[in-house]
Amino acid sequence: MAGFRIRVNHENLKFSSAHFVLFGHGKCESLHGHNYRAWAELEGSLQPSDYVMDFLAVKPLLKQICEHLDHRVLLPTENEDLKIAQGNAVVEAIYGTKRYSFPTEDVLLLPIHNATAELLARYICGLLRNEIVRQHGGKGITTIRVGVQESFGQEASYEEAF
Repeated sequence: MAGFRIRVNHENLKFSSAHFVLFGHGKCESLHGHNYRAWAELEGSLQPSDYVMDFLAVKPLLKQICEHLDHRVLLPTENEDLKIAQGNAVVEAIYGTKRYSFPTEDVLLLPIHNATAELLARYICGLLRNEIVRQHGGKGITTIRVGVQESFGQEASYEEAF
């Protein structure tokens, strides 16, 4: 099927964050970090200006999302096995026998089940979609796809109808 697609993939679309992946039964990765990179693709019909959407409109939206995630500990809030207590100064996270304590300003609580690249891609996709609709209407866009690269050779993506 023929169609048009734009891809925004720029060197400044990145964020450095810490996370751990939960495996179940009290087992999880050690706390570690990545220098993530993000990209986005939009598919759709050409607008009167002969593009799906202006690159210069998409790039700052994705950059803003990356800045929101940057230099934070990413904690999933939708996993019933991860107990999170948020105080004024400290966020505590307990999983199995592991207990973490982080300064509140260093933590980003995310409405996801696990801090995997796949679910981060879906989270970013939702934020980007909402901003495109809010700021630009999203007219003519049929599909949105977002990718998150943890490191070279390790990447996940998420796609949904717009």
